[in-house]
Amino acid sequence: MKYNKFTIRNYRAIEDPMEINIKKNKLVPLIGTNESGKTTILQAIFAFDYANDKEYEGRHLRELRNFYNPQNKDSATIEAEISVKKSDFLNCISDENLRMKYSEIPNFSEITISRNLDTKEYKVSVIDDEEDGKIIGKEIVSRLPYIIYNDDFIERPKNEIEIPSDSTDLYGWLGIYERAFNKIDSSIFDIIKEPEENIKLGILSDVEAEINKTLIKEWGKISLDDSGCLSIKLQIENNRVLKIQIVEKKGDKDRFFKIEERSKGFLWFFNFVMKIKYNPKSTGSNNDIIYLLDEPGSYLHSVAQERLCQMIKNISNKDGKVIYCTHTHHLLDPKYIPTKYIYIVQKDKNKKNIELSKITSVKTDIKKMNELQPVYEALGVSDWDFFTQKQKLILVEGIHDKYALEIFLKSELSSYIVMPCVNAESIYNNIPRLIAYNKNYIAVWDNDDEGREYYKKSLKTFGKLEAKKMLLLPNNDKKRKVRMEEMFDNDDFKRLAQYLEMPDNISYSNIMTSIICCDDLTIDECVNLVSQKTKDNFRELFKMVEEVYKKSKNSNSEKELVR
Repeated sequence: MKYNKFTIRNYRAIEDPMEINIKKNKLVPLIGTNESGKTTILQAIFAFDYANDKEYEGRHLRELRNFYNPQNKDSATIEAEISVKKSDFLNCISDENLRMKYSEIPNFSEITISRNLDTKEYKVSVIDDEEDGKIIGKEIVSRLPYIIYNDDFIERPKNEIEIPSDSTDLYGWLGIYERAFNKIDSSIFDIIKEPEENIKLGILSDVEAEINKTLIKEWGKISLDDSGCLSIKLQIENNRVLKIQIVEKKGDKDRFFKIEERSKGFLWFFNFVMKIKYNPKSTGSNNDIIYLLDEPGSYLHSVAQERLCQMIKNISNKDGKVIYCTHTHHLLDPKYIPTKYIYIVQKDKNKKNIELSKITSVKTDIKKMNELQPVYEALGVSDWDFFTQKQKLILVEGIHDKYALEIFLKSELSSYIVMPCVNAESIYNNIPRLIAYNKNYIAVWDNDDEGREYYKKSLKTFGKLEAKKMLLLPNNDKKRKVRMEEMFDNDDFKRLAQYLEMPDNISYSNIMTSIICCDDLTIDECVNLVSQKTKDNFRELFKMVEEVYKKSKNSNSEKELVR
């Protein structure tokens, strides 16, 4: 069973139904400025799983009424669409009579389960009886992948953890350290019963090694400091308290610190890694767990945030699905975070209701410099903050041209970032800023009347050195106009539309938007469907890009010689 999407209704400042689709993507960024409502969305998703009710003292379940619209007395509900086989569905029902009762319902591949946050009860789409729905809904949710919430500093790391006499209820930090003990086939409760001190010390040493291998190793990947001098030290005091210390080695001397005595960046990272890697809800085999990350890396340096971005991507690849909110562009590196999955969170014009928009659905004003402008505005940053001097940018005339290149030149463009402008003129308007910021760019215009006009204008305006960074789409027939959509063979769109179960007359823009939002396997199938001529056209374009890039490198060398 897997989560496909969540729909939030009447949760705090969310009035209109809000849908977050995670069926095809394992990494979903929610972006927006502070106070835009990002945390509210995460807490709503977290509230769907009743196993989370005990955590964080139920903060996510209190004061659910919309403060701005107290007249609305409808209950807050969280709905999840779930992929499930009918056989697995019936196996979730422990009561034999109920199982027999619903064995006759028609086959299905998906169901929806909604949770009323006032009553805490569940309702299942294929179950008509209210009481049956409560029972069966809870039983299904108990078998679904866990939803784990990692807030910035709620449930901060503890220096000391009291060990109870039994292991009946393990959650929070005790559960996290127990999981670390389990990694070496041991238990906190075994060690407090161990009479031999040397054996006890040996077990603690093994657990220390396990945590250091994970925590300190990962910290070393993102830290700007000498992290190799840090390690974790564990002690058991009076067989009732687990004590945790940070050891810093300076030369041949050790210095001991409480966790909170380290930097805020390390404190956050400790909290983050331990909850991800040693969460008692993680089985080690279930990669469909949903991790909710609230403003990850807030206290990290910008370079460390960029490295954290790659780490988050790796978590989504190996450990589960990740939904995270951020207001920093350093956690949106296009190398790791596909822009197609970004959601923009903002308040409505009255600053009362939280709204959610997928980046692919946001319309861009023609007067704006490029079509990723909604992302920059949502974060309150400059577009150039996204790109380093080392990254190679390809400027194209629109967002759908960006999608086309990323779909049909996916492997070839691994070292490039495609930046969508608005039209031919906006490419021209962006070039002065590219020059001013010393950005590594290649400008690609459509080979039509408008594209040729601004290509020639750019050559004239910016001079010979910059001209080496500019090109028109390949066109063997000078009389023919070639825009990005003309790179495709006549029957390609029809074949793609049929495969995607879309109308035959679907437009270039709609079909590119549809494909880019598909999973990688579907995208690969779409690439295989187009004609060889189309594939050759895109390869020819990439060959031209590579040649232009080589020329641009030489032009940069010429600049340095002039200086």
